[in-house]
Amino acid sequence: MTAKIKLILGGLLLLLGVIFAVQNAAVVEVKFIVWSLTISQALVIFLTSATGIIAGFFLGTAFKISRQD
Repeated sequence: MTAKIKLILGGLLLLLGVIFAVQNAAVVEVKFIVWSLTISQALVIFLTSATGIIAGFFLGTAFKISRQD
């Protein structure tokens, strides 16, 4: 794929993610191990998406580096 197509697809996915998050703006309680946090569902969606994107970037970069050796 060319860089332009990747950029357009990435922008569309980002737009869909923003629309989904805004439509789910209710306040929810998030529990993790012993912590409990009341936060906007849109923020939870954004943070988990951002975490996935960052993890994918680092794993993809590590995979490319390992294939070059």
